[in-house]
Amino acid sequence: MIETYMLNDIRDICQELQDTYAQLTELLIFITDHEGRIITAPSHLRSSSVFEQYAGELNEMFRQEIEKLHGAKHTILSDQWIPGVRWLISPIAFDQPLTGLFVWAGILIQTGTRQGILSHPNFVQPPNDVPVGFFEAIQDWIRNVPETTPEQEVFKREKITKLAHALSLILKSSYKEKRLTDRLVALNDTLSSEMNASHPIEEITRAVLSTSDLADVFGFALRTGPGKYTIINSIGPSSAELNGAVFHEGEGFLGQAVLSAQPTRWNNVDRDPRSNFFLQKGVPQVHEVQGFPIRYDDEVYGLLFGVSFKERSVPGLHFQFEETMISLMGWYIANHLTYEKMEKQLQRFKPLIELSRLIVSVQDAQRVMFMLVDMSLNLVWNPSASIVVHRTSEDGKIQMVARGMQSPNGETYAKDIARRYLEGSDNPSANSYINNNTPFSLMLEYPIVYGNRVRAVLAVAVSDEQEGEECREILSALAMMGSVVMKSVYDRQQYMSNSNRFAQILHESIREWNMALYQLTADARKIVQEFAVWGGVTKDEADVIGRACVMSYSDPNMLRSFPHLFQQEAEMIEDYKRIQDAQSVPSGTTYSKGGQIMSLAFAIAAAGDHDMRVVNDLPVSGIDQGLVSQFRLFVLSRHTLETEINLVEEKPATANSPARTSSEGAEGRGLEAIVKQFGLSPREKEVLELVVKASSNKEIAATLFISEHTVKNHLTNIFNKMGVSDRAQAIAAVFNKSIG
Repeated sequence: MIETYMLNDIRDICQELQDTYAQLTELLIFITDHEGRIITAPSHLRSSSVFEQYAGELNEMFRQEIEKLHGAKHTILSDQWIPGVRWLISPIAFDQPLTGLFVWAGILIQTGTRQGILSHPNFVQPPNDVPVGFFEAIQDWIRNVPETTPEQEVFKREKITKLAHALSLILKSSYKEKRLTDRLVALNDTLSSEMNASHPIEEITRAVLSTSDLADVFGFALRTGPGKYTIINSIGPSSAELNGAVFHEGEGFLGQAVLSAQPTRWNNVDRDPRSNFFLQKGVPQVHEVQGFPIRYDDEVYGLLFGVSFKERSVPGLHFQFEETMISLMGWYIANHLTYEKMEKQLQRFKPLIELSRLIVSVQDAQRVMFMLVDMSLNLVWNPSASIVVHRTSEDGKIQMVARGMQSPNGETYAKDIARRYLEGSDNPSANSYINNNTPFSLMLEYPIVYGNRVRAVLAVAVSDEQEGEECREILSALAMMGSVVMKSVYDRQQYMSNSNRFAQILHESIREWNMALYQLTADARKIVQEFAVWGGVTKDEADVIGRACVMSYSDPNMLRSFPHLFQQEAEMIEDYKRIQDAQSVPSGTTYSKGGQIMSLAFAIAAAGDHDMRVVNDLPVSGIDQGLVSQFRLFVLSRHTLETEINLVEEKPATANSPARTSSEGAEGRGLEAIVKQFGLSPREKEVLELVVKASSNKEIAATLFISEHTVKNHLTNIFNKMGVSDRAQAIAAVFNKSIG
């Protein structure tokens, strides 16, 4: 209501100005709103009681007269009630589309018309819709008011017009001030409440734009994909049809607006083809379109836009203020979205950091796969599915771990990943890829590369391309972490495989010339493995100590010549040998745990079936007493266990056992290097190859169809050429070449 802008001093100023003009013109003057309500006290009136007594009836009379003046822009004369008794009615131009004001001034009686008025039926008998009391007051005015000459009428009309203009200037200024104040208060309240209550961004937009005069329809479009925008909120007539509409960069007015760094505006677009976007959505004929891009650090987040159905008479200053405020609102939204995006990323990085602390200690490929799948589902906001496809070997077999995928679609997709990434990947790429040709939703695919090959692929379902863009970096970090850990697992498996294979071959090499030592070392390794199952050491520790047991006869310095393979084993063997030589144990000397366990294991292995007799006689020199006590308990439990379940005697390994199978790859490369370096003959190469495979002289002779004597001659020549003294050193030289 217009009264909002006529409070306190503004109302007083308007009243004083009205009284001044009433005194100047000697007219009864008052102001009504567009519904005929009197909003100022009538001026040049001895008593206002008649206006107060008949306020309702007068309001209806004035309203009916105002309805006939719709669209009037100048002062007019009206004698609607009594012909010849005229009122000056002047509209007040005012920047308020929902209301209006009118100045009423009267009454005017032209010279020579009084007698005709007094005899007119409307003067003698009041109309039915005019209050009797008010009519009687008018009759009294008519009898006593001086007649007005044409010149006086022109003068009074000009003054009433100037009064309306002066009131217009005052109220326009008041309107602008009040409007700007209200807008700033609304903006402050909205932003303050948003900080406290975390309203969704569309609610903030609605609260601020709902009071703007800049357009009939306002909307907010959010970027939902590369170059793609979706209108998620709109207000105003026919705005509901716009919600959910999609446009792209460069498409129509809105698509061009997002490409601009500044606010844009198009006028008179009724016949512009670009307005078809709105017409197709059911929005009426469009006259004007305005766009306010939401940017932050050169990144476009969305668009605030306004649509007008007709030309809007908004004053220049007010228009500039509205544009500036909406532009600031766009900046605020962009800042809010940037902050929200950073918060989301931080929330994602926290569990990623926690995962990094756990995953680095995992030494099992399948467990790593499960962790990657579970964590990937925690890093996206709308989790639905995730899968890891891993190449388990070079024979074409793959391993799959998935969540949210049902058969057979999961297997089909896994095979498709293997075909595209894992077969023939000579030029691996770690770049992510958005795949929309899947049985599921959009899938983000991340190759996991190590050893110059794509070894696995992590694929995660996302709801749309925008979420894919937001998750790309964090999932890339997860895939990179997976690459590092799975490479560590792979390297460890390769190390363990090589170490066990080389240790087994060295162990087999003593079987022909010292069967008792071969059996003793095998028994000692078995005891260490049982000690690990019992809980004395970890499986990893048992593997290292067990290899040291079967290679205990070897020279530690020779073992150290294998790069990165037997460094721990060599140290354990040295400690074991020092412990066996009790006289060489100085007081206070400490030895490795592995060397101590070897001493205890060999003591039990040497006792054989009489191990219970040596429980209390275990060697303690140089060995921790706690470890000795632990080993005694183990022997007691082992003896009971074997008594209860050892029903079948374990058979010793044979030449045809898996451990004796032909080894290729690394051994083959080492053998070729030895042949080339020392100039071995083809037959000597064949003999050495069988030696590396731990074949005995008899087996070599049978395989090559020669005598054992000839085999011995070949071995002598091979040892002389290589500068070694026995089989063990020859085998070590071959494997040293294979990994050197």
